[in-house]
Amino acid sequence: MLKKSFFILPLILFNYVLHAAVYTVCNQLGVKRDFSSIQSAVEHASPYDTIFVKGSPMNYGNVLIEKPLVLIGEGFSDEFHTGHTAKITRILLTSNPYKRTISSGTLIKGFEFPYFPGQRPNIITMGTERVKIENITLERNWLWFIEIVGAAENWTIRNNVIRGWVNGGGKSDNSNTGALNFRFQNNILNSLMSFQRGQLSLENNIVLGRLKDVRGAEVINNIFTRDDVLLENVSGSRFQNNISMSTKIGHENCYEHPGRFESRILTNGVANTGSANQTGVDPGFIYWPADDIMGGTVFLLIDNSPARRSGVGGTEAGIFGGRFPFPSKSFLNPEIANPFPTFITSIY
Repeated sequence: MLKKSFFILPLILFNYVLHAAVYTVCNQLGVKRDFSSIQSAVEHASPYDTIFVKGSPMNYGNVLIEKPLVLIGEGFSDEFHTGHTAKITRILLTSNPYKRTISSGTLIKGFEFPYFPGQRPNIITMGTERVKIENITLERNWLWFIEIVGAAENWTIRNNVIRGWVNGGGKSDNSNTGALNFRFQNNILNSLMSFQRGQLSLENNIVLGRLKDVRGAEVINNIFTRDDVLLENVSGSRFQNNISMSTKIGHENCYEHPGRFESRILTNGVANTGSANQTGVDPGFIYWPADDIMGGTVFLLIDNSPARRSGVGGTEAGIFGGRFPFPSKSFLNPEIANPFPTFITSIY
C-alpha cells in the first residue's frame, strides 16, 4: 500500500497541472478580463491555476492566498497595454484548515509592491510549527519587506528588488519556526535578519544593507555596498568569493577579526569560514546613484572591475553573474515579456 500511495501522489499533482486554468485580472474598465480583482480570481481558482494580472494605475490591494497558485504580473516595462505595473499592497500566504488547503507551492512573479508610510510587510506568512508554508517562489518583483511568521521552508527568491528588510522569523537554531532553506539568487536586496534555523543561501546578490542574527549561511559571489558594519551576530556561516566596499565587516566587540568575513564570533566562539573574499574594494559600477535603484542603477560592472572574475571559478560576482543572471541590463525589469506559451496568449 505504501508504494502505491507514493505512485498515486505524483499522478494527482500532474492531473492538477494538466487541467490548470488561466484567468486574466484587470481593474480597469473596457479591458477584456475574467475578474476585476485578484482576490476574486484567487477565490474562484483551483489549486495550481494561473492568474495573470494586467498593469494598472490603481493598486490591486491586499491578497489572501490559501492554496497553491501561479500569480503573474506584467512587470516593470512600459511596453504593455497601459504602461503601468501590476501593483499589490500585500500578499498573505497561509492555510485554510476547514478546506484543508495551504498556499505551499505558490509562484509570485512580476509585481510591484509600492511603499506607504508606516509600511507593513509586502509578503507575510502565517504558518505554525505543524503547518509549514513551503516551496514558495518569488521572482522578478519589486518590493520592500518580507516577514516570516511561523514555519516556512524551501523558498526560492530570485531576480527581485527588495528595498527593505527580510525577516526570517527564526529566534534560535533549534526552533521549529522561522525560515529554513531559503535561497536568495541574483537579487538586489537590503538587509536580512533572524535567519537562525540555518540553510540560508545567498548567491550573486547585490547586498545594500547588512546581515543580522544569521546562522549557518552559505554566502557566495555577492557584492556588499554598505560602507558600515555588514555582519551582526552572524556565525557558523561560510563566505566565499564576496566583495565588500567596506573594511568594517563586524563590530570589534563581537568578532575576533572585525575586518574579515571569516572570523570567530567572540560571544560564543562559533566561527565563520571561507576564502577569497575582498574587503575595502570598489567593484566599479558603471552607474551608481546611491538612492535611486529604479532611476538607473543597473549595477553593471566596468570592464576592468575586480568583480568581473572574482566569483567562484573565475565567474562574475553580483547580479549579472552566476546561474540566474538578472533579467535586464537596462533595468526596465523585472519585466514579464511573454508569460504564457503562444497557444494561450490569445485570452488577453
